Amino acid sequence: MLGYAEVLVDVANRRLDQSYHYLIPESLDLKLGMRVLVTLQNRKVQGLVVNVTNDLPDELTFVKLKPVLECVDQEILIPPHLIQLAHWLAQTTICSVAQSLHTVWPLLNGKVEEWVILLASLSDSDVQTLQWLDSDAFRAIKVLSRARSKGISLKTFLKRADISGATIEKLIQHGWAKKEARFVSIGEGSVKKGLRGGRALDNPQNLEYEVKEQKISTVRTYDLTVEQAITVKSVMTALAEGTPHTILLHGVTGSGKTDVYREVITQILAQGGDAILLVPEISLTSQVARYFETQFGEQVIVLHSGLRPREKIKAWEDILAGLKRIVIGARSAVFAPLLNLRLIILDEEHDGAYKQDENPKYHARDVARQRMEQLKGVVLLGSATPSLEAYAAAQSGKIRLLTMTRRIGESVLPPVEIVDMREELIRGNRSIFSLLLQRKLQERLERGEQTMLFLNRRGYSTFVVCRECGYVVICPNCDIALTYHTQGQAMRCHYCNHKELPPLSCPKCGSRYIRFFGQGTQRVEEELQGLLPEVSVLRLDFDTTRSGEAHHTILESFRRQEASILVGTQMMAKGLDFPNVTLVGVIAADQTLNMPDFRARERTFQLLTQVAGRAGRSTKPGEVIIQTYSPTDGAIVRASQHDFQRFFWEEIGYRKERKYPPYTHIIRVLLLHEKEDRVINGANDLGACLQQGMQDPKFGNNELDILGPAPAVLTRLKNQWRWQISVKGRRLDLLRAFLHQGVQSFYKGPASSGVMLNIEVDPLSS
Repeated sequence: MLGYAEVLVDVANRRLDQSYHYLIPESLDLKLGMRVLVTLQNRKVQGLVVNVTNDLPDELTFVKLKPVLECVDQEILIPPHLIQLAHWLAQTTICSVAQSLHTVWPLLNGKVEEWVILLASLSDSDVQTLQWLDSDAFRAIKVLSRARSKGISLKTFLKRADISGATIEKLIQHGWAKKEARFVSIGEGSVKKGLRGGRALDNPQNLEYEVKEQKISTVRTYDLTVEQAITVKSVMTALAEGTPHTILLHGVTGSGKTDVYREVITQILAQGGDAILLVPEISLTSQVARYFETQFGEQVIVLHSGLRPREKIKAWEDILAGLKRIVIGARSAVFAPLLNLRLIILDEEHDGAYKQDENPKYHARDVARQRMEQLKGVVLLGSATPSLEAYAAAQSGKIRLLTMTRRIGESVLPPVEIVDMREELIRGNRSIFSLLLQRKLQERLERGEQTMLFLNRRGYSTFVVCRECGYVVICPNCDIALTYHTQGQAMRCHYCNHKELPPLSCPKCGSRYIRFFGQGTQRVEEELQGLLPEVSVLRLDFDTTRSGEAHHTILESFRRQEASILVGTQMMAKGLDFPNVTLVGVIAADQTLNMPDFRARERTFQLLTQVAGRAGRSTKPGEVIIQTYSPTDGAIVRASQHDFQRFFWEEIGYRKERKYPPYTHIIRVLLLHEKEDRVINGANDLGACLQQGMQDPKFGNNELDILGPAPAVLTRLKNQWRWQISVKGRRLDLLRAFLHQGVQSFYKGPASSGVMLNIEVDPLSS
């Protein structure tokens, strides 16, 4: 029997975030992947067995090791390849392994609690005498006797029995009760039912599970176009090679990418494989799932972070039992433990929702590629507007590229017309609706057709724009729009901290019509009601979709043509298909174009192209109107032409010149504290530590740039002040090492006290 267990302790403290060696008692049969209780710094904590061995590292040869206290699970819980995934996730996102494990295997949730266990009986003579001698002690024993398994957590016991700690000590001294540490887990043990004999082999494909045989429907209710058939064949050929592949599917809006996903999954299931289909928004999961359930029935399951704990546990039980073979979900579904996973699809792969905001700050695309690297499967990235990083990788040959250039059926891409809102101002039109858009709206109403009006309200920061010439105040160092801060009444760059006062007149044309720009969907809805008072209008944004079914209810109402106009944010830019929508209007393209972010032009092109794709998806032709103060900007012009290729080559040249991703990597450190002066001092001290690190030859000679310190875009959030520092360089391994060294030095100084650090690799937003 092996004598030592290497245990990864489940603590979020980075100083303790490592594995420790413990003795294995003869009474315990430990295996890789089990949860155990161990002692760490005089407290009992949960740990995960990551290795069992008879050989200790040399430095532990003469160290007296503590024993493993007990097993939390008698069966193996986490397959080895998912433990490896958690280690990879912690390393690449620069977070604790404990945090990564809880993300990879969310059913680890639980904690060690102190319990009180009854040893006596109410019928014992000495206990009976307590009724008259010590009513508190007798009441405590009565409470314990009614508890399940004659035990109860100390916290709950004190509350129910209404006794003091001294009374508990008396019970223990007389041998009527005892204390012990127990691990309490949400839904603990239920997932193990899917395992037979509790055995997991090194090869995850050989896990032994009770798998219920299910019939797979191969009946196709759709016909594939030539382009779709070629795409399906290419994906299946890659799967047959038995080596990991990443494939980018660039298909225009309406080209039938979903039918490609459906056909590929049909063939994979027929071969005994399983698949994950990711969508960017939770609100899209039920809509997509219904489409797949028509063919695959109960083999489909939906996973996302909005599920209640018991729902998630039941879902994982069904997956581990082999009852579910297609997982459809948002970002977190990428970790689904399917038994024979062969394919992971990211629909709308360009969407920023695939990046996790909390630690570990992973991108679902990176996790998918790592999982398929382990399992020798395929990652399929689908989008009408691929991310520049993905398309650049395809152009360089790092991943494969497949294209679909035509819409299915008789529909064609709609013509797009750009409206210069500066000219509207000259004409005396101060409405947010151009005269052309007003006329087009009226035409649709007369023909009984529907309209979608888009406004991206994510512009929480206000930029400064001239309404006569379109001039936007830009940072001279970063070529990024400056953000106006009411505190201090100054404009600042959130990359290098350049600061200047807002101009009273336009520096370019001298106009006094230079204003802070910003609009919201509610204002659009109100002005629309004033313009067309008899028209039924629906609004789709965060405020109107707070309840669980609100999103579906609004869309179904619009689909039934109970409203003529739908006003919304980027929620309606993807995945929606309404045959009667023939007009799409973009109220203000500038709101995304001038965000303080080097990806602003890319996001603008993507959003405009995606929302334009909602028009004319059936036999009725569509039109798109884009309103802007920057009608000649490349992102807007290329979106109006549906020309991704030319936009890509123009934007990639800009990225290369400015040394932005994909030509470099960025790691951002966000510093947080409730007091502004503390976070500013901390940011300056961390900046000094990083500058000192540049003196090291291994870092100083590798073109590393330090940006900041500077206030974050959201300078104060949830009563915490936020500043940031970014480091930029070509080699990610060097960046990680450089930042680690600087952070270690920072923590040695007094300015770090109480300041939280939030580290993110290649952030998608500023």
